[in-house]
Amino acid sequence: MTGPSNAPQTTAGVPASVVGHGLRTVVEGLQHPEGVCWSPTEQVLYAGGEGGQLYRFGLEGGTFETVCTVPGGSMLGLALDGAGAVYVCDVGNGCVQKIAPDRRIEQYGAAIGYPNYPVFDSDGRLWVSDSGQWGQATGRIVRIDPDGATEQVLGGLHFANGLALHGDWLYIVESTWPRIVRVPLSGGEPEPVVVLDRVVPDGIAFDATGGLWIGCWQPNRVYRLDPNGTLDIVVDDWSGVYAPTPTNLAFAGPELDVLALASLGTLVVTACDPGVRGAPLHLPLA
Repeated sequence: MTGPSNAPQTTAGVPASVVGHGLRTVVEGLQHPEGVCWSPTEQVLYAGGEGGQLYRFGLEGGTFETVCTVPGGSMLGLALDGAGAVYVCDVGNGCVQKIAPDRRIEQYGAAIGYPNYPVFDSDGRLWVSDSGQWGQATGRIVRIDPDGATEQVLGGLHFANGLALHGDWLYIVESTWPRIVRVPLSGGEPEPVVVLDRVVPDGIAFDATGGLWIGCWQPNRVYRLDPNGTLDIVVDDWSGVYAPTPTNLAFAGPELDVLALASLGTLVVTACDPGVRGAPLHLPLA
């Protein structure tokens, strides 16, 4: 797709009216990747596909590898442990799949109705959003302990989606409210963090200074919520070409200074330069 030859362009070829520093395509040809995560050990990105694929590729772009394909699978969010296993929310099979470095696949924990996004805490417990039905308050959060025991810890959410940990709090996207809430890891009622307007939030990630980055499936936008409460638009692609349908977010690169954006609505993973470093994630030993 090309625009008028006299349209203002940045040095990367992105129209100046599209907000987002250094927007670029990392890889293309994936089958609608909703989730993306960074492996600091391997220095690669992982992403899932709606046909059950687990993909692996470098941040510099180029070709990708299909690590494996799970029969009947449809892969959403991903997390890694310290041994290199990937934990993928498989909505097609209604569970979290653990994919070992030797490509052995096994279900992790109990069945989950609509597993959407996983995140590990410092104790090796995996917190998973179970989205529920769109437009209804049937979403929930479940926790899978290291021994596989699975427990519901929160319900009544409006399409529970992306998750992130910050301190002793679990942050949760409610896509159809739309808003972000948080709950103590020790248990309790959710409290609002930010209420959004006329967007569909999907994925979240924290930077090293405590800023919360929010990817919005619509309208092709990424926000940053400052710890002081200021909400800024940092990516805004009115064209839907350069940062289309951003879903899950992952800080990537040796310095965690690149923001990778999954795109469920297309075949690409894109990236931008956020100007800050990401907060490291917990990678528990299996």
